[in-house]
Order: sequence, then C-alpha cells, then structure tokens
Amino acid sequence: MSQQKTDSLPPITLTVLSGPDAGVTRSFRKEKITLGRDQTNDFVLSDGFVSNCHGEIFVNSETLKYVDLKSRHGSLVIVNNISTHLHHPAATGGARLADTSEIQLGCSVIRVTRLANPKKISESVESSISVQGVPRNVEPAAGEHLITVALQTETKLSGKNSSKDKGMEVIFNLVKNLNGQNSLEHVIRDINKAAFEAFSSANFFSITLGETPEEIENTQPFLTTDRDGDDDAIPILSRSILRQAAQTEESILWVKDSMGMDVSKSIVEAKIDSCLCAPLIGQQGLLGVMQVDTRGRGSLFGKNDLNLFNVLASSAAFAVERAKLSNNIVRMFEGFVEASVTAIEARDPTTAGHSHRVAEYTVTLAEATNLSTDPVYGDFSLSTEELTELRYAALLHDFGKIAVNENVLSKATRISELNISLISRRFDLIKVMEHNIALKAFADAIAKDEKPARSIDEINADYLSFCSYLDEKLEWLEKCNRVGYLPDEDIATVKEFSSKTFLDQRGVITPYLTAAEVENLTIQRGNLNEEDWKNMRSHAAQSEEYLKRIPWSPALKDVPCIAGRHHEKLDGSGYPLGLLADDITAQVRMLTIADIFDALTAADRPYRKAATVERASKILTEEAEDNKLDIALVSTFLDVVVPKVLHLIPSLQKSN
Repeated sequence: MSQQKTDSLPPITLTVLSGPDAGVTRSFRKEKITLGRDQTNDFVLSDGFVSNCHGEIFVNSETLKYVDLKSRHGSLVIVNNISTHLHHPAATGGARLADTSEIQLGCSVIRVTRLANPKKISESVESSISVQGVPRNVEPAAGEHLITVALQTETKLSGKNSSKDKGMEVIFNLVKNLNGQNSLEHVIRDINKAAFEAFSSANFFSITLGETPEEIENTQPFLTTDRDGDDDAIPILSRSILRQAAQTEESILWVKDSMGMDVSKSIVEAKIDSCLCAPLIGQQGLLGVMQVDTRGRGSLFGKNDLNLFNVLASSAAFAVERAKLSNNIVRMFEGFVEASVTAIEARDPTTAGHSHRVAEYTVTLAEATNLSTDPVYGDFSLSTEELTELRYAALLHDFGKIAVNENVLSKATRISELNISLISRRFDLIKVMEHNIALKAFADAIAKDEKPARSIDEINADYLSFCSYLDEKLEWLEKCNRVGYLPDEDIATVKEFSSKTFLDQRGVITPYLTAAEVENLTIQRGNLNEEDWKNMRSHAAQSEEYLKRIPWSPALKDVPCIAGRHHEKLDGSGYPLGLLADDITAQVRMLTIADIFDALTAADRPYRKAATVERASKILTEEAEDNKLDIALVSTFLDVVVPKVLHLIPSLQKSN
C-alpha cells in the first residue's frame, strides 16, 4: 500500500482493558490489522485462550469491520451495548464496528477506537509501547496468565442497559472474583451463582467434568443446583444434549418445539422448555460441559442468551483449568511429602508414624489456640494457609535425618550385637589364655622337679569358676547395654572391670574391654554417645538446609525454618541455634511440644519403655516451669489436645 493511501486512513487504537496484557495499547494506520497469539500478527496477545490467528480488523475511510478467523473460542463484539458472538466459519461475514467498540478474545477485552480527527502517528511511538514497564516483546513469566479485570469507569455498564449488558457485567465481575482462585469447588460455586444472576430465566444449573464425551456422558455432574440453591440428589439431565455439546465442542440452544416435536424422556420428566449447553474448552482440550435450563418455569432462551452463555463458558473454562492445575500440583506435592516421610521413617522403623502423629498433634494445638478465648493468646490466630504451612513443617521436621549416619539412626542399644559377640569371643579367649597360663606353670614346676603351686584339680576348678565369672559379667554387660538408664554405681563397675587386662596369644597385654566399648557401655541415659548425639542433632539444621532448596510458594515460605527449629528451647538451651524466646515463633513452639510428647509416648524402644500419658504430661509441665517450653501452649496441649488424640498414641493402642 502506498504511503499516500495509508495516510488517508483513520488511525485505529487498540487498548487491552483486561486479561494478561491489560494496559497494552497500540495505534495503526492500515487497511487490515491482524490479532492473535502468533508473533506474526500486528497486535500480539499472550492470553492462552486467544488463538494463533484469531481475527482481523478491516479499515477503510468509511467503515470498520471485525472478522473472526480460525479461533477456537470465537469472538464477542460489543457495539453500542449490543453483543454479537462470532465463531469461524459460521460468522465469516464479520461484524461492523463503531468509532468506539469492544472485542473480547478469550479472556482479553480490547477497546477499538477510531479517531475522528486523525493525526499522524510516528513509528517510534508504535514500537516503544510496554506493559507496566515490561517491553512488549518479553514473554510473560510463568503464572502471569491469570484472569485480571480492570474495568475503567467509562466501560462500566449503566443501569439503563439491557439484560444482556447486565449479564456481561455479571460475567466481568465473575472474572474479577475468579482471579487467583485455586479451589475447584469455590470456582464452580462462583460460576453457578453468576449463571443464575446472568440468566433470569434459568432455574437449573449443572456442570459435568470430563476429558472425553464418553466420560462426560457417564459421569455424575460435579454440581447440580436449582435457583433456590438446592442440590438435586439424583439430577435429571438430557444426556443427548450433553453428548452433542461434548462431541461437537459447540454450544447448543435448545427450545421445545411449539408443535410438540419428539423430545427425550429426561427432558419431559424435568419439564425443560429451553436449555443452554456449552463445552468447557481449555488449552489442553475438553474439560467438561456446563448447562442451564428453564425447567418448571416455562421460559425460553434466545440467541443473545446463547452468545452470553458462550462468554460465561469461556471464562469458566479458564478458571476450571487453572483450578484443576493447582489441585494437581497440590496432589503431586502431597505425594512428595508422603514419600519423603515414608523414606525417612524407613531408615528407623522404631519411629514409624512419628511424623504423621506430630503433624496431627501440632495442627490440633494450633486449631485449639484459634478457638481459645484465653487472653494470653490475644489476637493470635493462624489462617488456613498458615495451618497448611505448619502441617507441612511438622510432617517434614525430621527431613534432615537423611543425612544422619545409618549406624547412629538405627542404634538400638549402647553397643551393637556384633560388639557383644566380639566381647563374648574375647572372654572365651581370656578363659583359654588364663587356663593355659596355669597349666604351663604346672608343667614348668614338674619339669624343674618342683612342687606346683596348684594341683591339676585346683587348676581345673579355678578355670570353671573363672568361666562362670566371665559369663556372669557378660550377661550383666548385656543387661547394661539394653537398659534406658544406668545408675552411677553400674557405670563405676563397668569402668573398674574394664581396667582388667590379659596376655593375648601374641603376648600383648590387652584390656578386657576396649576404650570404645567402655565409652558406650557407660552412657548413663539412652544409647548415644557424644559423637552420636552431635551427628543426630545435626538433623535439625539439615532439615532447614534441605527444605530451603525447595521452591516454596509465598504461602509456604516458612516451612524450612519452622521444621528446622523444632528442638529450640525458650531459655536458649535448645539446638541448633540456641535461640531465645523472642526469636522462637508460636508455630515452632507448638511443633516442639508435639514432638516431645510423641517421642515420650511412642511405642517401647529397645532402650526404654514408652512413658505413660501422665508421665509425659508431667515432663512437659516441668519443662514449661523451667522456661524451656511455652507454658500457655503446654497448658492448652494437655487440657484440649491430649484428650482428642488418645486414639493415636501408640503405647495406648498397644495396651488396648
């Protein structure tokens, strides 16, 4: 086209009012302006519901016309408050535009403006347009494809507008309300409400989810309800209409023939005179089918109602697909958490179920504080999102145990059965060596024609007595190895016994017990020595470190620090950071209480018996009185939580 002919055309300005590209504006002086997602278009949109080559605007000195091309969802043209739905190929003739009109492509509403007094627009202006400071040629970040509506004052519909325009206002408000909504149930409830507000003749709404026509036809609807909000227990639907909408992926307007044409039994039984049915088409294909009908009211829908219903279905499809994606992500993450917990606890079977119980105890305590009227809690309350965050932190609080030495994690006694076996063999050697020494002394005396110090009978008797002594010591050491608490006198006995030596077969003086055996057998409480405890305690810091590597959403960003600090105490005696009360959040305090309670009341361990609920409660109270645990939270835990979780406590289940 020549420059002279181009200059004679009126300038056309396109402004995106809503959708992912809201705020974008460009001006053109061309005979044809193409719109779509493909980068070859004159006006490029990032809206996922816009087709690659969606539509064209034809311009001449007298008229403007919009034509829908190979679009998947069609186009809605709004001129002088009158809406026209175009869908290729049925609408190849297009629609005439006024000097100011609006076109909806997918979730994007575009204002088309033709200037009455054209002025020359430089190419530099056209090429410098940006979206909220982001250059137009920059791809939107993941998650930017959200429905957003920012209706300007002049685009709001007045009270004098037609019912169709009021319906559009309802849909615009719906789109705004669905922005950021991730719950599929809430999304569909909002769509249901909007359907009855937009269609005054409608008396029934249903939505059926499925990815194939067969699945939709044979699946119970996700939601069915009448205008009064009553859910139908056994809804009467026209499966033929559902099937046709799903198979053709086209909207249907059905009106009962005034001459009494044959209709399905379900339509007769439901007293349906008119029905609107539309497929929900997402970026990945069919999502389901949505319908409204006039059952029992005798009202009829018209073509304008079908056009409006298409707009509602398009918005609904976007929101449903987004919600389903969010739900899939949540399920996937729940699976990851469950697999992680299973993997952690598989390394230490004695703690099986610990993480799930701690999560249950912690969340129950948090919910109890939310409901408490105790002034000590003031306005403190955790939101639903914060409760979810706390639950994940509780489930994953021992995540760092994947870095703990296997021998430490599975250490059931002070020394292993292998070590006990080695001691037993050593004692057998000591018996033999001591007997051999006595026999050699006897033989040497005889050889020198001297009287032996002991007779053979005495030597054998002493040997049997010495064997009994070592056998008793071994049995006693095995007992010391298993008990949960070793008194001071027993520790002293072990050390005294370990000072004994013997001459081994190499002629080397060797102690009855090695230094490592003495160190472990003199552990007063439990079965971990200092080095073991250092390795075990590292799990808290490792939990936070590993969990930080997960790209948590803003609502879950504190999971790592809550999980990693569950061994902190208010007086600074905890680990790994030795935090004081002011630096320990309420969520961490709750998790700490729950973790201690379950560790005390869990099933019997090889080195100790499970504490009774009364004993565990006494220990928590003492810790609170010593300013190690939050005294108010401990009180709520014992008074409110414990009675609710008795059925979960392993020691009680075992006794029952």
